[in-house]
Amino acid sequence: MTKILFVTTQYRVGERIYPIIPKLSEQYNLDLVKLYQMNPQWKWPGNNDLRNNFDQQYLKYFNNVYDNINIDYKKYDLIITDDNRQFNGLSQIYQNCKCLLLACSHGVSEHKYEIKNKGVSYDRCFVFGRKEVTANHQIPAGIPANDKLYEYKDIEKKHILVIVNYLGNAGKISTGNGTYFKLFDKDVFDGIDLVSLQSQSRYPIVIKMKSRPDTNIERDTHYLSSILPKELKYSILYDVQDDNQLIAESVEVYSAPSTLALKSIQLGITTTLIPETGQTGIFYDYETNKKFIEDTLEGGKDFNSTKCFLNYIERCINEQR
Repeated sequence: MTKILFVTTQYRVGERIYPIIPKLSEQYNLDLVKLYQMNPQWKWPGNNDLRNNFDQQYLKYFNNVYDNINIDYKKYDLIITDDNRQFNGLSQIYQNCKCLLLACSHGVSEHKYEIKNKGVSYDRCFVFGRKEVTANHQIPAGIPANDKLYEYKDIEKKHILVIVNYLGNAGKISTGNGTYFKLFDKDVFDGIDLVSLQSQSRYPIVIKMKSRPDTNIERDTHYLSSILPKELKYSILYDVQDDNQLIAESVEVYSAPSTLALKSIQLGITTTLIPETGQTGIFYDYETNKKFIEDTLEGGKDFNSTKCFLNYIERCINEQR
């Protein structure tokens, strides 16, 4: 039976493709490599170790699980990595592999990982949608995790959601392109005018943060308390077990340009992107393109990105037989 090696490095990157694992296991033998933030030796920086979620849902589908890259690559017919960068052992895996290696998009980025890392950390790369495709090695396949959004289309709305990239206490954060991100500071939050929104809608505010290696929950909580209006009713979330549900329960979303924002747009939830707080990436035509989801997220319109992924993987396997 065909053997596939699945490589996972970072939960918030890999979670987009994890739902393909059960379906893959129906057709292929799967092994797993856990690296970087998914490695058991990594100290989780947030308030809920989401690696436990992964283990509970997906470990049963793998025959062998490794926590380093020193394995026998000759036995695999295909390798799938959750990221397309050169870091965290991915380049080394590519140098040692004896088969086709498919990588996945790191996220909404202007770093061109999906172009410049071909032949360095992958052979072919899954991208979100057809408008990103500029070369034959790029495969539009959407976000399989977003397919489940369909189940939440009619869920009760519970909050207004703010998706933060970097808070104002983070210092100067380079975009990598010679500029710096606009931070979610007092001016940005005042510009959203959460008090008025809350007064009009009567919904509480949820502020969604990212778990990063340097995350300090106490420091962030204190900072938000110091800049947000005292009368504002809000909560702060870091690690969320079901971000589809979190998004779907939002009556409105304010976000840095982020892959999470694709979920609310996909569901037709009013979504405001705050310029310069993230890399524009695939959102460059968000305000003008009436077919934004259709062009930006393969399978997004019909919630069938998983099928797009699986069809291409099967095609790759058949190519090598």
